[in-house]
Amino acid sequence: MKKQAVNWIGKALLAGLLAFALLCLGCLFYFNTPVHYTNPDGATEYKYESGAFFRGTEGYGWGRVNNDGFNNARDYTPKEKVDVLLMGSSHTEGFCVPQRNTAAAVLNRLFDGEKYAYSIGMAGHTFLYCAKRLDKALEVYRPSEYVVIELATLSYDPAAMDAACDGTLPDIPSHTGGLLTALQKLPYLRLFYTKYVKGANEAVAAAAGTAEPVSMEAFEASLSRLLRKIGEISAVHGVKTMLVYTPTVLPDEDGRAVTDARPGERECFARLCGENGLIFLDLTERNIAAVEEAGRLPFGFANTAPGTGHINSLGLRLYAEAVRARIEEGEG
Repeated sequence: MKKQAVNWIGKALLAGLLAFALLCLGCLFYFNTPVHYTNPDGATEYKYESGAFFRGTEGYGWGRVNNDGFNNARDYTPKEKVDVLLMGSSHTEGFCVPQRNTAAAVLNRLFDGEKYAYSIGMAGHTFLYCAKRLDKALEVYRPSEYVVIELATLSYDPAAMDAACDGTLPDIPSHTGGLLTALQKLPYLRLFYTKYVKGANEAVAAAAGTAEPVSMEAFEASLSRLLRKIGEISAVHGVKTMLVYTPTVLPDEDGRAVTDARPGERECFARLCGENGLIFLDLTERNIAAVEEAGRLPFGFANTAPGTGHINSLGLRLYAEAVRARIEEGEG
């Protein structure tokens, strides 16, 4: 009887391990996010394990990060010439599209060798985290002409903007080391954690944007401080800083394409950027035209809710084309 029980337990454990191995194998091609580590050079909060394979549940993106831990088609050599540095969140990172369709890849094709764009876009790195890390990013990568920062929203909490300006915005932690790193490399456990356990703290959520109403006076005062600091950092490093707003666009009840920008936000950003020597590139009209004229949505994928979630290949192409055109305009 005892021997039968031991045999049954052994078979159950073996079956469980086999099932777990199959789940991990399946997730390898369904959801496989590389482990990230605190970035030692400080250009971003963290970066991925070099050369790691990625595949996400949203869209049809897959590929490998480069030796520097970012989603670029080619490896990075320290102090190599970078003309345009791209910063931003998971939209700029581009894990949801094939690597050839990321903003950096499309922009480099448009440049056709005239300039080189390098991306340090990273999940979670909203505009405020890019602002927090801007000085260090420019010190490390030394772009000769532009730094381009993606904004998926304009609605930021004044307290979070102040924290980004003062350097007190909380770091985004990387939970790595020993057994924890080994466990994160198991795709099924990573998927389970992301779906059922992971949560953002309030400060990080505020940095991503806020749905809470704030007075335009408080918003403008905090934004003015932050953009002034960005302008000062840009001047010290001798680069032009371009803030690119690429909003989600969805049809309303009447079928007209609309965004969720609050009244006055776009005008406030444009005016304050101009006052501080920054370029504000607003893609609202381009994204609306894609919906109303071409009948295509710049966000969302065939395997997600239409028009929501991450920016897709169309949206990234519109983004890259607009950046290229604005650079040409400045040079003209």
